[in-house]
Amino acid sequence: MEFGCLAPGAMQSSSVMRRILFLLVCVVASQTSLLQGQPAKLTIDPVQRPIKLGISGALGGQYVLEQSSNPGTANSWEFLLSLTLTESSQSWTDVNSSSAPYRFYRLRALASPSAGAASDFRLIDHQGMSRELNYYSTARVVVLIFVNGLDSVTPSSLAAIKTLNDNFNSQGALFWMIDANPQSDRAGTAALAKARGVDWPVLHDRAQIVAREFGVTTVPEAIAIDTADWSIFYRGAIDSRAGAGNAQDYFAVALENFLAAKPVTFNRTRPEGATITFPPSKAISYSVEIAPLLKEKCLSCHSPGNIAPWAMTNHAVLKSFSASIKQEVLAGRMPPWHADPVHGTFLNDASLKPAEASLLLEWIASGAPRGDGPDPLADSFATQPPPKDYTNAWPAELGQPDHVISIPAQSLPTSGEIPYRYLSVVLNLPSNVWLRAAAVVPGNTRAVHHALVFNGTLVDFVRSGGGLSGYFAAYVPGAKATAFPEGTGKLLPKNATLTFQMHYTATGHPETDQTRLGLYFMKSPPPFELKTGAAATLLLAIPPGEPEYESAAQVMLSLNKDVWLYELAPHMHYRGSRFKFEAVYPNGTSEVLLSVPKYDFHWQTLYRLAQPKRLPAGTIVRCRGAFDNSLQNPDNPDPGVTVRFGEQTDDEMFIGYMNYAVIQ
Repeated sequence: MEFGCLAPGAMQSSSVMRRILFLLVCVVASQTSLLQGQPAKLTIDPVQRPIKLGISGALGGQYVLEQSSNPGTANSWEFLLSLTLTESSQSWTDVNSSSAPYRFYRLRALASPSAGAASDFRLIDHQGMSRELNYYSTARVVVLIFVNGLDSVTPSSLAAIKTLNDNFNSQGALFWMIDANPQSDRAGTAALAKARGVDWPVLHDRAQIVAREFGVTTVPEAIAIDTADWSIFYRGAIDSRAGAGNAQDYFAVALENFLAAKPVTFNRTRPEGATITFPPSKAISYSVEIAPLLKEKCLSCHSPGNIAPWAMTNHAVLKSFSASIKQEVLAGRMPPWHADPVHGTFLNDASLKPAEASLLLEWIASGAPRGDGPDPLADSFATQPPPKDYTNAWPAELGQPDHVISIPAQSLPTSGEIPYRYLSVVLNLPSNVWLRAAAVVPGNTRAVHHALVFNGTLVDFVRSGGGLSGYFAAYVPGAKATAFPEGTGKLLPKNATLTFQMHYTATGHPETDQTRLGLYFMKSPPPFELKTGAAATLLLAIPPGEPEYESAAQVMLSLNKDVWLYELAPHMHYRGSRFKFEAVYPNGTSEVLLSVPKYDFHWQTLYRLAQPKRLPAGTIVRCRGAFDNSLQNPDNPDPGVTVRFGEQTDDEMFIGYMNYAVIQ
């Protein structure tokens, strides 16, 4: 390491002399960097106040400027900024120097600049919309402005952000504000955003995992991301107005240069403001905290023979997948739960609570240590070996059914589109039965895309709208068969006909299937008969490339009697992007029952309310949603076609299913 000290320059007055005599300006560089060209050099303007520094060195060289009030003390150097010399010399004004009796500076040349892409993440904004970073690759820049609550942003900072958004949004810069205050309230943020004229999304980082991932500790801090490679080309202060005088618009200049394809000089500055309060760090126990959490949230899929691509069988396996776990949690893909937590509480909520997500990612960041104690994951499989094939087993929660119905064996072609198959089976039960559950188990999960069972003949099915009014039982991707809601059951006549709608997909190999329906009997009639209804529309014409095609449908479950609402299930295909259920009451008020801001066709969840919702007679359930037929949708089969209603997955549907009971 080579050091060089520079004299501060000529003194212009006794007061200036007194101040400057306490200034030590040092240059620190690696030998490798010094050999590349002109040595790094710092100079001071002897008159300018606040202190103005001159920085010169190798063209294209990257440097870090630091300051200290007592360089003899260990760990006293503080980061000020990092820069790339786009000219042979640059100047920078330390707006905070006027208040310091002593100020020492040093410049470090970086032999190898830091690199790495910004992590993908997904959050919900103040209007309930899902925002995922990597989706917006068509923007030139994504700007993240981290704050600790919208109410904490000063009027001057908000004005600066508005100016930046107004000036650069039309040039391809997309602005997001990230609220890292766990206590922020969606409704309060939305009202405040409207009152203060905020016209960009305010995303709520309730678990603070995005702020941690980006290393944000002081706010406001701006981070500008180049979507070409997701690299960060600027982070730090919005401007220097937090200091006294000589405002320097670091961020605006960085954006202007980047969008003009010019080099960015000041690529990191020190943000000035409030400190984000994170939960205190602690030693996290894998045995006591992490393994039980994953056992509860993940093992239903991540078990040997189950539907997940890998099984959480012990700590060693978990650690090897820890980076992948972090990516999936940040991007909101795992655990697969898509309901907006602001609307409704659900019995089968599989999501990680904010504190749980924070705990898990902090453990991964610490190296995913094994620690002391037993391994609950390994122990659970040692004491309770899983079935060889979960996908063909009856649900463990239900056990063996009382009666099993099988469709005739089906032979499937190796390729091409397979039309829906409708297969009717007549029951021969000794008497009418009440069911506590009905489970559809596919005989071949490679080929069965979904199976719906309807009560009635094929003629009845057609007369009832082809399944748009509801179904009797179902197997769909991501859904799990469970007992019907407490206090309910379904009545099945002894000579009933059940019609199976089988949707198969070709796998490239000869396949066969014999799907089964398991019936679970009740000993006595329940208080309420469970029914399935739906709000649906056939009027779909999604234009090619359209990212936001909205659709709506509504239904009145009962005109004259109140109903208990138990479960909700949105259904769309690959282009479905969001879905919302809303109750419109007879008195004109309304309430969101369920919002799914990021619909995922691969996980068609049946959302069971934690407490049944009583809907007054005449209540209308309105469903609203949208489709994404653009290139940005990674599941889109073909963005270049107009998409209409149809049964195949490359067609579309818009159906809101509801399980309910009429209160007699």
